[in-house]
Amino acid sequence: MAELLDKKYRDQFITWIGRPCHLRLLYKISRDGCSATTFHQFCDGQGPTVTVLYNTNNTIFGGFLSQSWNSTGAYINDPSAFLFRLQYSGSSNPLKFPVTNTANAVLGQSNYGPTFGSGHDIRTFSGTINKSGNYFPLNGTVSNIGTTYNLNGQSSSTITNDSLQVTDLEVYKVEDGPEPVKRTITDSVLLDTPWRKFPEFCTETMGNLKEEIVDYAPDDDSEVTSTNILLIGQIGAGKSSFFNSVNSIFRGKITSQARSGSFEHSLTTVFRKYAIKDQKSGQNLKLRLCDTRGLEEDSSVDPQDIVYILDGNVPDRYQFNPSSPLSPETLGFVRNPELGAMIHCVAFVVDGSTVDVIPEKILRQIKVLQTKMNQRNIPQVVYLTKLDKVCPEVEEDSKHVFHSTGVRDAVEKVADVMGLPRGYVLPIKNYESETILNPDMDILFLNAIKQTVNFADDYIEDQLDKMAVEKKKDKLN
Repeated sequence: MAELLDKKYRDQFITWIGRPCHLRLLYKISRDGCSATTFHQFCDGQGPTVTVLYNTNNTIFGGFLSQSWNSTGAYINDPSAFLFRLQYSGSSNPLKFPVTNTANAVLGQSNYGPTFGSGHDIRTFSGTINKSGNYFPLNGTVSNIGTTYNLNGQSSSTITNDSLQVTDLEVYKVEDGPEPVKRTITDSVLLDTPWRKFPEFCTETMGNLKEEIVDYAPDDDSEVTSTNILLIGQIGAGKSSFFNSVNSIFRGKITSQARSGSFEHSLTTVFRKYAIKDQKSGQNLKLRLCDTRGLEEDSSVDPQDIVYILDGNVPDRYQFNPSSPLSPETLGFVRNPELGAMIHCVAFVVDGSTVDVIPEKILRQIKVLQTKMNQRNIPQVVYLTKLDKVCPEVEEDSKHVFHSTGVRDAVEKVADVMGLPRGYVLPIKNYESETILNPDMDILFLNAIKQTVNFADDYIEDQLDKMAVEKKKDKLN
């Protein structure tokens, strides 16, 4: 659904906020549902935001918060907050109302939607509101407007037109800088000098990387027997194909253990921890690739399910059931997981040929999941797939990856979208149409795995340090 905020009003916010910025839509009740839980899920921790209400009296009003929304139940101190009116009864007449009691600028309450001021000046809604006809009958209040904000001679009636029946409510993230120019991946050319330093594509590199991964083991002090890498991605991006490709390298032949292909809905409905066996030594590698259902536009992954996976509560081969959500009471739920059961690094699998058209709903799901990961300090990387569709030269020869401007542009784009350093975006090319192994493709995979387990080791070490500190505190107490 399209954003409702006109460009003239966006420009007005730039003037009010006082610095170059642009607005990116985070939450929209006509699209995402009018729910306090959903609002906080999409908007908490996102930094400065603008909340805009569009009521049935053709009036537009709302509030600006320069801090992040939260769900702590406490007021947020914000001397830069303000309320505003953009339009009254269809007529444009922007007015800004500054905060007077900065300590009570907004309330971060988990069961409330956007709430401004003490008393409250604007409390949009609580709980969940179902649509009635063509509007949402919000159950909040605007009768106390002026308690925490200076109305400059205006009143509740002249600001809100006495209505909390809204056709929509939108929350925009305020991002620094001018509106980014939407960029597409242009015709790819090959550079004389690679845009990223990378090991030489040769038999020696292949052998060294493979030997390093076969010999890899987590820190002995951790009692972690295998590093767990969780694969997350939109359906069709190549998530299951990635496992099949890595498995093929160590089996010495093309394999297809994980279900993969181009389907409308996710083929993966079960949480799996795939072991990888090295055919030469006969031993399993000390890492597991964990797979769960793919991200879909019309069927959001429950963030709580991912949290349980991250925290090690979900047993291998657990079948997710939308009609019966996973909970601590579910049979097989791991109540007290050890460090070895947790996820040690997350790898987002992204189709490199579609980075300019990733659906907004998918991006929102990813951002919600990243918030959960960041709260746990879990490192994240991106496996950028389908490079053959980005650059014809790469389709012909994988050694061209780091000379291709098309691949370079895709890496830069997805790094910006994901909020990760460019060095965390690792280009690969899954085995899909091939019937025999390709050493150059293998080198891309092996290097990606090597970097991923390095990040996982950092996480495990950090957790061990944290556990040691907590153990020391317990002894002192």
